[in-house]
Amino acid sequence: MKLRTLIFAALCCQLAACGGDQRNAVVAGPPIAGLNLNGLWYCTEFGDMRLTQQGNLVTGSYEDPRGPDHNGTLRGNIEGDLIHMVWIKPGNPLAAIMSQQGKGWLRISQDGHKLDGMWGYGDQTDDGGPWHAEKSQF
Repeated sequence: MKLRTLIFAALCCQLAACGGDQRNAVVAGPPIAGLNLNGLWYCTEFGDMRLTQQGNLVTGSYEDPRGPDHNGTLRGNIEGDLIHMVWIKPGNPLAAIMSQQGKGWLRISQDGHKLDGMWGYGDQTDDGGPWHAEKSQF
């Protein structure tokens, strides 16, 4: 019985050493030549989004359809066909809307006109839900 316990413990240690929970690992694909993310985008979850790309840096803001107290900003870096980002929603304490922030990722389509990914709270990148956007102004 001790041998089984030792084998089980060793196996658990090896699994933990291999990185443990890998569900947040998103692997980038190849870079997209001539990528230009600048412009107005429509996001089904968060409304109108305006993005600015400078090299591999992407910054932006979104106007949530629920009103200005739900608007937010994002900042990220492009790696291959992915944007790894952080987002901030300042909220409004007077309206009982808490400030929130988190991380996320967006995969850029090969034509550069669609973004599909996930967002999360705090250090998570996927516990908030999906994030989809289509370029609406070029």
